[in-house]
Amino acid sequence: MSRETDTALVKQLATGDEDAFCQLYARYWERLFCFCNKFLKSYDLAENFAQDIFLKIWENKEFLDPEKSFSSFLYTIARNRVLNHLKHVARTESLKEKFISAYSSTPEYAPGSGDILQEKDYLAILHNAISQLPPRQRQVFCMSRNRNMSHKEIAEQLGLSAYTVSEYMSDSLKSIKRYVSRHSDIIFPILSIIFNLHLL
Repeated sequence: MSRETDTALVKQLATGDEDAFCQLYARYWERLFCFCNKFLKSYDLAENFAQDIFLKIWENKEFLDPEKSFSSFLYTIARNRVLNHLKHVARTESLKEKFISAYSSTPEYAPGSGDILQEKDYLAILHNAISQLPPRQRQVFCMSRNRNMSHKEIAEQLGLSAYTVSEYMSDSLKSIKRYVSRHSDIIFPILSIIFNLHLL
């Protein structure tokens, strides 16, 4: 049996063919994972990135151009996602350093003052945001953040597909960010730091 070309598979995928998607997934997932892991230096993060990228491809399958190189398209998405993540990490680290510097050098910001830096209040806001997630989303989110489980591990334990887990995580993060951003533009950067440090 001859191996179908990427072009043929993308044409089938654009019509909603799940088998074509699975073939492309099997063909490129490991290479995509290795590409992400090379820059992210994190097995779990690279795995999640690869899963999320394929999820987005499935969600936008009708917009794929079969005449263009699928592999080039895939790596372009991966490169942009990785670069955006690394830029975000750099910004967060810079903000965290400024925050720690101000926190440690300004008397009125000293720990225990309770005037400006009310970390417990910030964490309470985050916990409230998480508590408002639908039960399944909340379960998946907590397994990922609190137990450091990969999307694949969560999927296996809950009997879900990795794509479903990725979708739950994406929706959860969007909901939490919307909830947090409503409280204050001033405390949002600090909440972002706490969120990225996985202190939930």
